[in-house]
Amino acid sequence: MRAGRRLSFLVIATVVTLMASIAPASADLWPWGGVPPDKTVHTYCYTTSVGAGVKSYIPGAMNYLADSTDVEGTYLESPCDIKNSNEDGDPATDAAWFQVWVDNAYGQAVCKVRTASQPGWCDQWHIRINNETIDVSADPHHQYIKTVCHELGHSVGLAHYNPNLNPPEFPGEAGQPHDCQASGSVTSASLPGASGSWTWQYNQHHKDHINAWF
Repeated sequence: MRAGRRLSFLVIATVVTLMASIAPASADLWPWGGVPPDKTVHTYCYTTSVGAGVKSYIPGAMNYLADSTDVEGTYLESPCDIKNSNEDGDPATDAAWFQVWVDNAYGQAVCKVRTASQPGWCDQWHIRINNETIDVSADPHHQYIKTVCHELGHSVGLAHYNPNLNPPEFPGEAGQPHDCQASGSVTSASLPGASGSWTWQYNQHHKDHINAWF
């Protein structure tokens, strides 16, 4: 009886070990928050809250998204269209930028309008940049660059990751370089350095998420 139990235990242990050895490396989930963007161009607009300083960081991030991924284009709309096509015949502006306080964060992205034809998709994201907190951070200039890129990444479905945990989270997937989806301060000792290109770029894993959808 004991021999039979020992054999069963060994079989189970072998199966568990085999399953662990063939399991894929941990990777982030897409879309972030369970809500994908719509599949058209990724338009953007500025609300009246956005000042010239914050506004100066946004076009570069929008252009990078269009140039480095399969997103068809990123076009500025004025004023912001806040209604989906059921209400006015046109889709809402995809990324509506705000300069506003956000509790305990440099920024925030929230889906506010769902698409008319696919209620599970997001037609408009409110992207909020917390200038008050960024302006008193260790490196405001590069913090703005990373935060704008980071929150825009959320609007196309990208998750963030925390390099400051123990153990740290992967940059989307094991083996990938850091990118702007890293959470927290741009000057964190866990990151490559505030002046690096990672602050305004998406790594290939994150680009693959975007390209697979768009």
